[in-house]
Amino acid sequence: MDNDLWPVVRESARRILRLEHILIKLPHELSSDYKFLCDEISNNIPSRLIFPEVQYGDYEKIEVKLTKPELDYDEILIEIGLEEPDQNICWIESDLYQGWKWLLESCSDLLSAGYPGCIGCGGPNSEEPWDEISNRSKRRYSQEKKI
Repeated sequence: MDNDLWPVVRESARRILRLEHILIKLPHELSSDYKFLCDEISNNIPSRLIFPEVQYGDYEKIEVKLTKPELDYDEILIEIGLEEPDQNICWIESDLYQGWKWLLESCSDLLSAGYPGCIGCGGPNSEEPWDEISNRSKRRYSQEKKI
């Protein structure tokens, strides 16, 4: 992937691979991709016992939520779509299918590199806290320069 969405796609992939108790809301036609993701996680992180859950529907965006069932709480972590979400959500501004493809590729790349069980293999700045507001500002600035 070679565009200005790379940092947020990479951060989103890190979150999916690092966190447990997540729910992915996907269009029905991406069901085989979901199975592929779970297989990749299982093959590369054999100690992991909790995998992402999935909810299929006729969605206009893809959401990845952190769920805390014991608290009856969930929080949107990642959104793939063209409509801008709140600034605390990693936003992959893309068509659903292309954005999901990039996210799966990034998950596979990270898993191949040994993530999350390694130091520094998550990519540049992977050990730093994510700043979605700064990332969006940089993207807007770079898009304005192109015009």
